[in-house]
Amino acid sequence: MTKLNLATQKLLLPITLIILIFTLASNAAVHPPIGKSSPKRHTSSQAENSTPKPNAAPNNTPRRAHPYPELDAMLKKSQSLWTRAFTAGERLVRGHPKSKTQRDKNLGPGPGYSASLKAMKRKEKKEKRAQRQKRQTNLASTATTSGSAAAPSATGSTNSSAPVWILDDVYAGQNFFDYFAFYNYKDPTNGLVEYVTADEAFGSQLAYVQKDNKVIMKADNTTVLQNGQPRKSVRIETNKAYTGGLFILDLERGPYGCGVWPAFWTTNANWPQNGEIDIYEGVHLSTNNQMTWHTSPGCNLKVPGGFTGYVNSTDCNALINNNEGCAITDQSYSSSGATLKNIGGGAFAVKWDTTGISVWFFPRAVIPDDILEFTPNPALWGQPQAHLSPDNCDIVQHFQEHKIIFNITFCGDWAGMTYLTSGCPGTCNDQIMNPANINEAIWVINSLRTYTNSDLQAGVLNAGTSWRSGKNLLWGVVMSLLVTFFGGWI
Repeated sequence: MTKLNLATQKLLLPITLIILIFTLASNAAVHPPIGKSSPKRHTSSQAENSTPKPNAAPNNTPRRAHPYPELDAMLKKSQSLWTRAFTAGERLVRGHPKSKTQRDKNLGPGPGYSASLKAMKRKEKKEKRAQRQKRQTNLASTATTSGSAAAPSATGSTNSSAPVWILDDVYAGQNFFDYFAFYNYKDPTNGLVEYVTADEAFGSQLAYVQKDNKVIMKADNTTVLQNGQPRKSVRIETNKAYTGGLFILDLERGPYGCGVWPAFWTTNANWPQNGEIDIYEGVHLSTNNQMTWHTSPGCNLKVPGGFTGYVNSTDCNALINNNEGCAITDQSYSSSGATLKNIGGGAFAVKWDTTGISVWFFPRAVIPDDILEFTPNPALWGQPQAHLSPDNCDIVQHFQEHKIIFNITFCGDWAGMTYLTSGCPGTCNDQIMNPANINEAIWVINSLRTYTNSDLQAGVLNAGTSWRSGKNLLWGVVMSLLVTFFGGWI
């Protein structure tokens, strides 16, 4: 009789598990994701349902005994195992809550939740529909006024649906270099340069922070070189990678000079598949900043595109046209070089989100108050100098996980090829040999700030987000089933 009971229990266990799976999974499917806006779990009506009414008669009816005590015990054991397994699956999919209170809040539906679920879903759909209609209206009005980034209205009022940009990271002051890595490998642009390590950069005073917290990076301007000998310089990149954001550089002056090629840009090691954004770049004695995107095939600049700069090229494909990319030159003659230094620099801002990638430059005297007050609102800035529209380029596909980079190189693929038409004397190599020609090859940075918003925090620009979520969900279910099944047989 004992063997028969054991065999019966093992036979009934899978059937019981199937019933529990369908029952609990249907209840779990209605849990709102952690971190998303969701209705409160306990409303006043739910509280009424969960609280006994004052005049209600107490329920003193004794609980009936189960006709099959062994089966009842087996069901309780299975239910306990499933609860533990399902909780493990929940933690894998959603992330382990930090505390029991948070776990109860996130995972527990609460009394009366199912009764009001349909009403909450209807309300949520209605709100999403209204937000979508408002967003479409705003995009339509934006396309009419500027073609890309939102422009301020005649009254100067802000766009009510514009995302609020929240300060994310600050690179400034004495700790500036703590969050950067020094690149000391061969220059990928074939420049006549030797990038140095952090120790050598600090020891040789090629990188340091002044007492007034201004960040200095420069090339060696004391050593006389032999013909063809590379000049020591600095290239740094952030430890952190960004997919989207608002980046604002307060720059006092940038490097310039015959044969000098500085850049403030972002990219990913998987180049050009994950893209490159050149925010501040120029060669020789240029006073007009050039902004460029380099990508894998299939990304093009939209013209006209709601920006004020001059278009140099429209195909962003880095694998053709000698990696020219899609480039735009700023009309301002004070956006680079000596004239930028003479006006005390300015602010370079990049907005990278679902509306595309925009670049602004503001001379020191006209930097918007919202930037100075660290509450930036690009909706008030008017048309950018450059804009890459998602209409002709899939931003999610072509731009992912960028690190922010500063560097100074010499000659190479761009400065070397354009030297003959630069108006500079001699050859590029001749200029680099003489340290006196390198005195202006210096970065002076006040700060670099990055901002994010709720859309970016939700991962709207992350490639494969839905695939990863589905994979995590699948692993959660499989893990739950395995723990439940083997737990019942042990």
